[in-house]
Formats: sequence, structure tokens, C-alpha cells
Amino acid sequence: MNDAESLPLACSKILHEKTRQKLTFAQIARHISHDEVWTAALFYGRASPSVKDIQLLAGLLNLSAETLEEDFRISGPPLRETAVPHTTDPVVHPFQEALELYKPAIRSVITERLGDGAVSAPNMKVHIEKNTTAKGTDIKLVLESKYIPYQSW
Repeated sequence: MNDAESLPLACSKILHEKTRQKLTFAQIARHISHDEVWTAALFYGRASPSVKDIQLLAGLLNLSAETLEEDFRISGPPLRETAVPHTTDPVVHPFQEALELYKPAIRSVITERLGDGAVSAPNMKVHIEKNTTAKGTDIKLVLESKYIPYQSW
């Protein structure tokens, strides 16, 4: 993403170091013991790091943990508002909200893994799975589609 100027200072710093050191979100996620998309969301100001997360990131990225912690504190809580009008449908709304919230992270992880391209909506398959646990019923939504790389000419 090319919107580093609009990111909180802490996010700009860690994104800059990630790029400079040629690290992937997957590598960083393994280092801080979080999911790859959550890690990318953190880098785009959509998730809150713990003090331990900040210390691990600072060590990996060769940044001052104290300064990085202060930068995150000054930034305030993550920006989780969205500009897209939402449906009030209680089944669909959470998916719209999640896609909008994690949009920069999802886009970054996809392009990091597959390169610059586009996801094909007409070729998309949607799978829904039910998972019953002792805590209740969960659903798993899988969106599967063709990825079309942009070409130079």
C-alpha cells in the first residue's frame, strides 16, 4: 500500500523497517507469535500491540522498544471506523465490517505472497462451514478465487 503518510508514526516506522529489511508479514508474524493478517493489520494501524509485541517487533526491526512503545501510545487506539455504508443485516454486516477493517492487511498479504494483481470476483467460490465446539457454534467463510497478475507491456 502506498498510504504510509496517513499511518500513525509507529506504523510508518515498522512498515519502513519491514520493507528495508525485506521481511514478510509471515516472517514477522512467526516472530511475534500472531496470525499473518493480524500482524499486517497492526502495521496498518488496525490492531493494538501488547508491550511484549512491541518489544519483539523492536528487537526484530532494530528499533528502540521504548520509543516504539511511546509512538504507539501517542497514536491512540487503532482506527477501526469504516467509510463504507453497511447493511443492518446481522448476518451480512459482520463480514462487511471485517473486510473493511482488514482491507489493507488482506491486500498487503495477498500482494506480498502473489505479486501485483487482482482477484477475480466472477470466478469466486464461497464456502461456508459450521464448527460446533464446547463454547458454541462458529462459522468459517472461505472465499476462493483466481488471482490474475498484472502484466507489463
